[in-house]
Amino acid sequence: MKVASETDPGMVTDVICDMCGDSTRVAAGELQYGTMHASWGEGSPHSGEEYELHLCENCFFVQVSTMKRTRWVGVMFEEEGDAILQNDAYGRVSKSSSFGESHD
Repeated sequence: MKVASETDPGMVTDVICDMCGDSTRVAAGELQYGTMHASWGEGSPHSGEEYELHLCENCFFVQVSTMKRTRWVGVMFEEEGDAILQNDAYGRVSKSSSFGESHD
């Protein structure tokens, strides 16, 4: 959940994790969080609905792990099963050694 400034509603002062309720502000003072977003279109029972959840780093990776495990359960006896569990980059689209340098 984004927390807006009382004096400037367009300015985000904090982001609270929608799972654990903790601030996502790290020691350096920066906000570090992941976002889950869904926008449902025509034909969906949720047509016209949009969702956005903000997660701290720990809760984000708990959710990634849960999704990975759920996917694995569906194929655990197939060749794909072991590959899913061994995939440390499950869901990752890029990786940087420092901000701005993409390696994937």
